[in-house]
Amino acid sequence: MNTVSIRLPVKITLFGEHAVVYNKPAIASTIPVFMNVTGRRLNDEKLVVKFHNANVLIKGIVLDRLSNSYTLVPDDVSVSRFTSYIVTGLEICEDELKVSRGGYEINIESTLPMGAGLGTSAAISVGTIAVCISLNYSHNFEDPYIKRMIALLAWKTERRVQGAASPMDTFTITYGGIRYIKPWIPEAEIIVPPRHFNIVIGYTPKRYTTADLVRSVKNLKSKEEYLLNMLLDITERVVEEAKNAIANNDIEKLGILMNINHGILESLGVVSLEHSNIVKTLIAAGALGAKTSGAGGGGAFIALARDREHAALLKNVAEALGAKVVALELYEMGFTINYNKME
Repeated sequence: MNTVSIRLPVKITLFGEHAVVYNKPAIASTIPVFMNVTGRRLNDEKLVVKFHNANVLIKGIVLDRLSNSYTLVPDDVSVSRFTSYIVTGLEICEDELKVSRGGYEINIESTLPMGAGLGTSAAISVGTIAVCISLNYSHNFEDPYIKRMIALLAWKTERRVQGAASPMDTFTITYGGIRYIKPWIPEAEIIVPPRHFNIVIGYTPKRYTTADLVRSVKNLKSKEEYLLNMLLDITERVVEEAKNAIANNDIEKLGILMNINHGILESLGVVSLEHSNIVKTLIAAGALGAKTSGAGGGGAFIALARDREHAALLKNVAEALGAKVVALELYEMGFTINYNKME
């Protein structure tokens, strides 16, 4: 039986989070941290989902003291958050391809917690759609039409599960590299910097879901629409300036823009006290700029270093503050695919 394996880089938002939900541009990039989604068709209509090294929490353990065997009792909320993207993605893919509902075995391999602010849900969505299309429709993932279909259907999956979502995460993970996102098209334009950036990427535990945080900003916007629209316009200007700074390798300006973007996120109320402390400490340690990345409430953060040695120093500072650092550079590729034969 055929099985397909999708290797997916996760992503970091460099500029424009939250504003991108309101049709403002944003900049994101893949990073060299990976998830794997592997799938195959089953003969019946069951969906079997298996987790490998994934941070799926449990509520308890039932131990049979006579046989010394135990049963894990899953955290229903955690499991539901993982599987909702898989179930929804398969349904959307089958509807789009007009194929009958069938059985699948989907394996998720990840060392990242769901909700780390690094696009894990988008990676699962992209991986699920890619598996479905590969098994039911096409194997040619170099075809621009197929690649765009994957990005669009994965975005549709995110929107249905979360209630609101931009195309930033799914398009970035699909195409890879530093991407200037135009959500109103949608389009993910590549930005190629002259040199690699020395950047520290990490995360802390996330206190709220992306849907909760997007809803919080939406509620704030309904109360102070004029002021929030001004902040969104300023964020758009920051993104445009950052696009030029990346293309020109102007790291001094990039750092200033990161700090401005972080300040806007703080004014939106999505920056945790933990992140506020980390960002201020990293800047005090010489970071050119630092910011919360993604929806907020904890999760991902980034800091821009002067060189490789300085990045190593900032990594040590961040970890001393309790953060988990996962990368010191960006990544240039999107997802890749591998086929195997199984009996």
